[in-house]
Formats: sequence, structure tokens, C-alpha cells
Amino acid sequence: MPSLPEMLYGDNVLRIQHTDHYGIEFNAIDALKKVNNMEDTVKVACAQEWQESRAESEHAQEVLRPFDWTFTTDYRGTLLGEELQIKVTNTEERIDIEKLKAREHIMFFEEVLLFEDELHDHGVSMISVKIRVMPSSFFLLQRFFLRVDGVLIRINDTRVYYEDGKDYMLREFSTRENTITELKFLKSEADLEYIERRLKLDFINGASESGSFAKENVTGILENLKSIKAKHSLLRCQVSQITDAQKGSMELIRNRLGTAMELIKHCQQTSHLEVESLAESEQGSAMFLDSTISSITAELKS
Repeated sequence: MPSLPEMLYGDNVLRIQHTDHYGIEFNAIDALKKVNNMEDTVKVACAQEWQESRAESEHAQEVLRPFDWTFTTDYRGTLLGEELQIKVTNTEERIDIEKLKAREHIMFFEEVLLFEDELHDHGVSMISVKIRVMPSSFFLLQRFFLRVDGVLIRINDTRVYYEDGKDYMLREFSTRENTITELKFLKSEADLEYIERRLKLDFINGASESGSFAKENVTGILENLKSIKAKHSLLRCQVSQITDAQKGSMELIRNRLGTAMELIKHCQQTSHLEVESLAESEQGSAMFLDSTISSITAELKS
């Protein structure tokens, strides 16, 4: 990769090893080996404005040695051992979360940070691994966390669980991602749900304590709240439709531009007439259009 995270703890390692020298470990270098070093899939929030302000520059769209500058990794640990090594097989068995919730003495706990980067003040990217050991089991959580301000949040988790008396460990991997826009809608929906429940609770408590309550006021507030929630859901749907329409329009423009360029090229070849090539500003606009569509497509996938 062209660069490494700002804070790389290359000597940090969390290792679970059997006395026969096989096991699993988590380290920063192997985690970075899982980073995409061929393409850049995430754009910062101000990328479009920056490209628009430099649309006339022939070098504005050039990316030298593109790579995933967010350092996203789906690293799940490194297996240890030469003669003996852990055998990995698929299973339908899952980690019992209820057992982890049980109160039990923690004999050992440790957190190890592998790397962290502030993404040039556009967010944060970090990966750490925690372990806790109880008398009956141990539980390990490695978490990659990414926040690109105004764009998205992404979490990749690797969980390892061992229960005393068993001859195997369970390892689970999960990935979660959402755009900041969608998360804002989800948060506002949760806030509305909380307000509604709180109003109902206050109404019940007030009525039971005093024997009377401003029932008309509370009922009116709840009715207004239902209306707000309905409008909020409609707005969320409209935003999604606008995004889809924007993507479709940009693709249509790009396709028609490509068709026009092919027709010009064909006419030039068949008629032997010289047609002026696009000016630098026109070439910059065409390149910007192509990069914008790619950016929109990536956002929609996320």
C-alpha cells in the first residue's frame, strides 16, 4: 500500500496458544494484509465539491496508486502451528449470548490496539481486540470500526468463544454498515418511539397519583406524534426515491454522452472529416460525470 495507518502497533499481539504450540493470534500486520490495495471505494463528504471546483484541471480525476484509504479489513485471526494446527469447519452452532450475560468472576481481561488512523481529519479507522477469561470460558472480540464523517459507519466483528470441557472454539464474523443519512433517520425514529412511550407512561403515572390528568392534552400530543412519525416515514421514503432517481439520471446522461462520442467517431471514420476533440473543460466534465456515478453507485450499495 502507498501508506500505512498513522498509529500502527506492529509489535502488539493477542495470542491464544495451546501447550502443543497451535492456536490463533491477532496482529496488525496480518490485519493490514486484508486491506484492498487496488481500489478506493469510499469518498469523503467533500469529494464532490472538490472535484467540481477543479473540473477544468486535467489532473483532478487522476488517482495515483489507488487503495482503500479507510484500511477496512475483514481479518479473522491468524492460525498458528506447523505440525499441528486448528482445523476450521463450518457449523450451525452459534455463540450463546445468554451465557456471556451471566455474572461470573473475570480472572483476566486485556485490550490490545492494533492500529488507528484519523483519516486526515475525515473520521476514524481503528481495530482492537479484547479478551476476558472466566472460570468456565473465555470470550474474545476483535472489532474494526470505521467512521467517515458525513458518509458512513462500518463495523467488522470477529468473535471467538471457548467453553470449558469442549474440544473446539466457536468463531463468528459479522459486518455491519450504513450511511450517515440512513442512521440519522433511524435515530430520529428511535427518538420518536421513546417520546411516545414516555408520554404514555407519564399519563398513566399522573392519572394514578392524582386521580385526574390533562387527558385531552396528552391525547392531542400523542395524535400529533403519530402524524409526525407518518410524515417522517414518508420523508425517508422520498429521500430514497430521490437518490435512485439521481443515479438513473446520471447513468442516462453518461450513456447518451458515450453514444454521441461513438457517433462522432463513426462519422469521422466514414466521411474522412476532421472533428474537433473535446476541450479540456469538456473532458474534465466527462471524467467528473463518470466518477460521480461511481460514487453514487458505491453509496447505494452501502
